[in-house]
Amino acid sequence: MIVQQTQNAFNDKAAQFTLIPLGGAIGFTLGGARVEDIAALLISLPFILFSPLAGWLSDRFSKRDVMLGAAVAQLGILVALCLAVRLENMPLALGGFFALAVQSAFFSPAKMGINKELVGSRHLGFATGIQQMMAMLAMLSGQIAAGLVFDRQWEKLGGSPEVAWRAAYLPLLVLTALSIPAIVLAWLVPRVPAQGREKLHATLLFEHFRHLRDLWSDAPLRRASFAVAYFWGFAAFINLWSLKVAAELTGGHAGFGTLSSYYMAAASLGMIGGFALAAFLLRRRIELGWVPVGGVAMTGLALVLAAIDPARPVFLYLLGLLAFSSALFLAPLNAWMQDRYPAAKRGELQAAVNLQDCLAGIFGFVLLIGLAALVKAAGFGPRVALHLQIGTIGVTSGLITWFIIRLLPSDFVRVIGLMLLRLFYRIRSSGTHHLPEKGGALLLPNHITWGDAFFLTAASPRPIRFIMEEGFMGTRAIRVFCQLFDTVPISSAKPREALRAASDALKRGDLVCIFPEGQLTRTGTLQELKRGFELIARQAGCPMVPVWTDGAWGSILSFERNRFFKKWPRRLRYGISVAFGEPIAPKEADPERVRIGMLEASAIALDARVAMPRTDPGATRRTQRANAMQIAQVNALPRGGKVSVLAGDPLLDRLPGLVEFSRFYRTPLIKADQPGAEGIWLGGDALREAIENSTTEPTGAIFYDFSARAAVPLDRPSWTHCPCLALNGVVIALSMPDPPRPLPGSKPQRGGKEGSLGILLPGFAIHEKDGIISVTGPATGGQPIALPPGHCIDGESFLFPPGR
Repeated sequence: MIVQQTQNAFNDKAAQFTLIPLGGAIGFTLGGARVEDIAALLISLPFILFSPLAGWLSDRFSKRDVMLGAAVAQLGILVALCLAVRLENMPLALGGFFALAVQSAFFSPAKMGINKELVGSRHLGFATGIQQMMAMLAMLSGQIAAGLVFDRQWEKLGGSPEVAWRAAYLPLLVLTALSIPAIVLAWLVPRVPAQGREKLHATLLFEHFRHLRDLWSDAPLRRASFAVAYFWGFAAFINLWSLKVAAELTGGHAGFGTLSSYYMAAASLGMIGGFALAAFLLRRRIELGWVPVGGVAMTGLALVLAAIDPARPVFLYLLGLLAFSSALFLAPLNAWMQDRYPAAKRGELQAAVNLQDCLAGIFGFVLLIGLAALVKAAGFGPRVALHLQIGTIGVTSGLITWFIIRLLPSDFVRVIGLMLLRLFYRIRSSGTHHLPEKGGALLLPNHITWGDAFFLTAASPRPIRFIMEEGFMGTRAIRVFCQLFDTVPISSAKPREALRAASDALKRGDLVCIFPEGQLTRTGTLQELKRGFELIARQAGCPMVPVWTDGAWGSILSFERNRFFKKWPRRLRYGISVAFGEPIAPKEADPERVRIGMLEASAIALDARVAMPRTDPGATRRTQRANAMQIAQVNALPRGGKVSVLAGDPLLDRLPGLVEFSRFYRTPLIKADQPGAEGIWLGGDALREAIENSTTEPTGAIFYDFSARAAVPLDRPSWTHCPCLALNGVVIALSMPDPPRPLPGSKPQRGGKEGSLGILLPGFAIHEKDGIISVTGPATGGQPIALPPGHCIDGESFLFPPGR
């Protein structure tokens, strides 16, 4: 489809812009108007005259059939153009020029409307960006190629008006031949069903205002369509303005076609880059916040162009950047509108948008001419007119952008915020197909850092509304921020109203997020889930989606190193992986079921973050790296610190994940003959026996105990005993000292429980069959590791041996 549209657009514009320099070469005028002025009117007029009929045709029949008919019509028109040029008849050639514009008017609603029918909403932003990139590339390259080829042919033939017709004839013949493959490509486009049922009637040709009324009845669509119309008025203005600049610099004689082609080349490269970037930025969701970003850039660049001499080389670069920013302005609007159109009226509404666009293009043309006339009447020369014209469009762009920012403040702030966030965090997402494209769903993620809401927003293909306790909205800045992002405020003092507010948001079709732990983890592990979310899901009748953010522990926003914020970041572009688990039906809403779903998501998130191939022998290095990353995600062994081990302890040979942790996170393992020094010690049976037999009492010593008697308390009060569990060479669970409270009123969190073997590490999914619990994850190579019979896991993910 994209290839067919690209070739159709290239043929169309190349033919039209072969005729424009031809008219200039033979000195053709009509009523005193030059060919480029006539062309601007002829290109726009069909979109005004035939807009209702084009929209009806696109809805009444398969859009693929309309595209095929347009391709056949293009071939016939190009044959007629060749005949007109052969006869050296410019009025007849202009008639063919107009016919090509009519073909475009009927082709446009079909090619725009078919996108959603082929790719759906999820990939619509990316598809629209690619479509616009290729269409603009085809149109502008067609214009450039036409100008260059005509100039070269004309100069080769002598450069006189008499030979100009021959210079145009051969390129038109080539274009006619190229239009045949476009028909074949249109035939290969999948045939989509017709959406409309309205029959053809005589008044259809005059229903412009009814279609516009339908478009304007939807306030968001109306505003978006006005912004799109502004783009096309802006584009028409800049396109004609650049031709005027070329004419001023060359006197409209030899070199005019080449210089105007250079300007078109700068614009085409800018447009290609802008739409390519837009396709990349919109690949996961349609984000309207990029519209004002593009508008700000358009404003600044237009004003800079108004201040410089167009003869300077930098003029070309600035013109390209202006085109780049305008593409970033347009692409999100087009994608959003296509997604919002009702299916049965998609062609009609797109035709109404095309009508507005053409009227805006004509207005841009009239504005340019009017400004030139005003400057001339004031006694200034054409150079002053050029500066005034581009300065005026710059100021206009600024006003339009300011209005858009006021309409979309949250979208604009979110785009800027996420852009800054990605400077410091490299965020990847997996399992996004588990999120419904439409309708409400309750996200239930773990809570590791103060930036979790931003990480989730960056990872989700849909906007998220977060539930926040009203008690956190004490300051004006936070209240404004929450209002800006449409946060759902709740009060724990009014539980019924809180549940109703959250469920109402879900019923409206919003993606709502609540952190079920109710607090930030200070251990890095999953805390006990608070009740309440299951009532919200049941009242709303919406699915729950467990979510896990992996890799955030260690950032300055987490409690790693036992404090928030007040520490140097360990690295920039911190790698974070967000996984969306399988949806859970509201009737299955239960803390235990959700906890299992969150742990499954943790395994998926870790697997996505392990940047190693699965093809190494036995995948041993990958499983070791995954286990090392799990150890680093909890508040136990310090990254970059020192850990002591007993010389000769065979533990390290049995646990390669610990060795990989030491190497990858630069945590040296210092071997000692006796456990006599303070600090962190790691070991198994040999170290435990040495500690029990030692006569020294170190201060502040911590023992991570992997021995067979780890669940038995260590009878040495001077040591902090942290029982741990490893199975099949993989570290499964770690205890740790209780983390301190960051504030006097903070809730306590436990790093260990009496009789437990530690907390299950994030990155393991748990399964139970016939009373036996097993764990799986990237550290196990995808193979389950069964816990010894009788072992169990409580609601805080502590693992207990039998009888405990």
